[in-house]
Amino acid sequence: MRFLLLSISSGLLFSFSWPEIGFFPLSFFAFLPLLFIEKEIDKYNHSNWRLFVLCFISFIIFNVTTTYWVAYATFSGGLLAFIFNSFLMSLCFVIFHKIKTIFPSNRWHILLVLLWISFEYLHLHWQLAWPWLTLGNVFAKFPEIIQWYEYTGVLGGSLWVLFINVFIFNFIQNRNKSSFVFLLSIILIPIIISYLINDQHKISNKIEVVIVQPNIDSYNESNFDIDQFLNISKEKLTNNTHLLVSPETMLQGVVNEKHINTNRDIRKLLGLIDQYPNLNILVGAVTQDVRGLKYNSAIFIGHDKDFFIHYKTKLVPGAETIPYPSIFDRFKDFLSVELAGSVGSYSRGKKIREFKLSEHKIAPLICYESIFGDLLTQKDISIISIITNDGWWRDTPGYKQHFHYARLRAIEQRKPVVRSANTGISGFIDPNGNVIHSTKWDQEVSFAVSVSTNNVKTFYNRFGDYIGRISCFLTVLLFCVYFVRIRIRSDYLK
Repeated sequence: MRFLLLSISSGLLFSFSWPEIGFFPLSFFAFLPLLFIEKEIDKYNHSNWRLFVLCFISFIIFNVTTTYWVAYATFSGGLLAFIFNSFLMSLCFVIFHKIKTIFPSNRWHILLVLLWISFEYLHLHWQLAWPWLTLGNVFAKFPEIIQWYEYTGVLGGSLWVLFINVFIFNFIQNRNKSSFVFLLSIILIPIIISYLINDQHKISNKIEVVIVQPNIDSYNESNFDIDQFLNISKEKLTNNTHLLVSPETMLQGVVNEKHINTNRDIRKLLGLIDQYPNLNILVGAVTQDVRGLKYNSAIFIGHDKDFFIHYKTKLVPGAETIPYPSIFDRFKDFLSVELAGSVGSYSRGKKIREFKLSEHKIAPLICYESIFGDLLTQKDISIISIITNDGWWRDTPGYKQHFHYARLRAIEQRKPVVRSANTGISGFIDPNGNVIHSTKWDQEVSFAVSVSTNNVKTFYNRFGDYIGRISCFLTVLLFCVYFVRIRIRSDYLK
């Protein structure tokens, strides 16, 4: 019973540290109950399965409490996501328990840190990617303490959470003054550094942007017409407006790229440019290329009426694509949610395509892409534009978390973010992650912002998730050491 209570308390600490659900300092203690369980199981040589089950209880509580809203769009797919993600987290912890014997007794925590960071990094780079619960996301509502993400990215935040947990655990075990001083340093130094970082960036230019939140019902999109979008836009458009941003899948039906100029909605957008000659338009749509492949796309219409298309590179498993189809295609109907007439059938873009706006470059991120900071590595951009449809999750913490994650992208790249959502939160975020303007849920609105651009290229922009790559490399080395020792021990016993 004591183990079960510890397991539940760990899950609750994780859950109530998350943005829009609780307060981030709880994450600094969330691993402690599991570490105490692991210590006792190790001491009395209990089964690894027992540890796995207790970990699974913790992580299923964490997953369900923080992302239960996924089930509003696809209950079966959401259920599978909860179970599978909890399984991977539990497996990571059990592997740590299994191979920590290769470390000296006072250095075992390094393995947990490396394994967890490696797990989060790999979870960003496969077809079942689900980085929503990457530990570094826990600080998304408090950008003032994580300005150093411009050097480390979100995995730097994960590293911070893990180190604090293991050093609090060590302090509880040892209770000596030097451990306390070291622990206090780990907590305070990153916060102090964050406040000391110069947040003033040289402004190269300003552009006027209008952002539209049309408040489309995601479950009944046929009720919305392009004329309604145009009327909302015109409330804020002026001759000085350089960019109009609409949400994901704004255009109804499928836009045939071969005949894009003849599309009814596209022609009306071209007519809008005739009225505002400096205007460029970024609009979300489902497009079909000459091969017949469908994409969740961002279409950029220049003021000279040229067209450029970005294909979404990170597709939501189940909803937009069937991951590893040789395995999961048979479960297609069980997993999927219908999006704009297609079920798990979108093709995937290869890279982020920047759109050029005068001397500026815009990086368009479509919905799920905005959770992957590494996508913008080595991109020479001036503005990040996020277009999304958060209406699938209804009025839950999901759309709020998604908005706050955009603040992390601003800090990592030191670039302003303009965000348009069907409904949820549309807004403007400055390069320090501060929210300058935001809308409310279930609000039909447009607003204009003056966006200051800069020429900054951050360390993270140059090197991306290097923390994850280093962790994976070291983890592979440690696995090699572990298996060599197992082999030597086996040969000795013979």
